[in-house]
This record gives sequence, structure tokens and C-alpha cells, in this order.
Amino acid sequence: MRISRFSACQNLGNFKHPILFAAVGFGVLFLIGCASLREADQTEIYMKSKSYRSHSFDEVWTAALRSVNDIDFVTRKAAKEIGFIHALAKVNPSPGSLPPQMNVIIREEDGRIDVNFHIELPGQKDETGKRRTYANQFFKALKRNLD
Repeated sequence: MRISRFSACQNLGNFKHPILFAAVGFGVLFLIGCASLREADQTEIYMKSKSYRSHSFDEVWTAALRSVNDIDFVTRKAAKEIGFIHALAKVNPSPGSLPPQMNVIIREEDGRIDVNFHIELPGQKDETGKRRTYANQFFKALKRNLD
């Protein structure tokens, strides 16, 4: 009696090649794992931008640094030469997750100063509109500091 090398796979229906069966199985498990990781990491970034024509880059830069502090964030990195500010919230409103973090990017283009504000709430769902509130608070503080 001769034993086929695929005899162990006879109960697998049309899958006569164990390597192919294993590859399909691992592929399905990989896709399920990716989908569950994607669902667990629902972090979204909120962006808001404004342009200023009647102020210099230095004025906007200084006002932006003050504005970060005014809305209770701590500047972690400030690189004026590239117009970049990174800050974390002084108080974490959601214990058990990372604190809110923001990036402010300031660019001078065509006689105007563009300010781009990005806010992220890592690991938190933004059901109450906190990101939008942070952005509005920042730009109100920026306006006050520029006036």
C-alpha cells in the first residue's frame, strides 16, 4: 500500500496542499488582527488653520508660544527655525490614557503667516468635541496675544 504525501490532508476537502491551507489560515488571522488593532486605536487628529497678514513671523511665533501656555499646555519642543511647536496638556482629563498633545506649525508664504494647529487625544474618543474646543481656545488666545 502506497501512502500519498497528502494523505494527512484528505479530510480538508479541496485543500490538498497543506502549505496553501496554512498560508490562507495565517492570512485570515493576520487580517482579523489588523482589523481589531485598527478598531482599538481610534485616535483622530483635528486640524484647524488660519492666516495672518498684518503680523510678522516673529510676532506670530511669540504669540503662539504664549497661547500654548494660556490654554494649559506645556511646550515640549519649540523650533523657531522650522516654525514647529509640540506641547502636551498640563492636566490629563482622561486618566489611564496619554494626555492631549498638539502641534503648531507656522509658515511664512506669499506675504502671509499661516498657522496650522493639530490636536490629538491619544486613546480617547472625542464624543464631546474636546479637540475642536482646544483648537478654538488656541486661536482665541492667539488673537488676544497678537492684539
